Amino acid sequence: MTHRDDLQRFGAKRAVESADSDEVSKPLTAPQSPILFLAALAVWLLSAYPNALPAQESAAGSQPTLVIPLIDVERGRQLFVNKGCVICHSINGVGGQAAAALDAPPGQRSIDILDFVARMFLGASAMLDLQATELGYQIALQPQEIGDLAAFVYDSRTQADFSYAEVPVPLQDWILNEPYWEFEEWPDDLPEIYPEMQDGSKR
Repeated sequence: MTHRDDLQRFGAKRAVESADSDEVSKPLTAPQSPILFLAALAVWLLSAYPNALPAQESAAGSQPTLVIPLIDVERGRQLFVNKGCVICHSINGVGGQAAAALDAPPGQRSIDILDFVARMFLGASAMLDLQATELGYQIALQPQEIGDLAAFVYDSRTQADFSYAEVPVPLQDWILNEPYWEFEEWPDDLPEIYPEMQDGSKR
């Protein structure tokens, strides 16, 4: 059985368990009141993306607007395992050391999806090589899934109880425990992208 088959089987199992559970996943920092959540989101959008509000109609037509997915930290937590990210990356000491650890700074309260995407882009060459070598295929991520992963990567509170109990045994056997660029030919700028991995430690 291939890595892909086991990942798909595990993802389907988690989806069934999630559907059967009475617990409902909650967005990362959403207040209990929908009104408060919308107000907080509006303030954040205005401060972080001042040009994100829909442009008013003009003679030249309307301008593009920024689209942000409604992220879910628990979905991101499951995707980190189901998509195989845990094979190369670690969170809370759980996972591989072939790529950078993704622990959020203590007390992290904000989620920067654009920063997350930029970091993925900078490490794309090595990441694709690792996926081809270890999985035999490229991991496909939809925009919603990228947002959910970012929610987990930036949430130190949710990461605090992440453990190997959430990683199925087959995946634990695939976890890479050494930084690849210490003994493989990787791009020269890789240590600059992930300086914390030069000594195999977390950031």
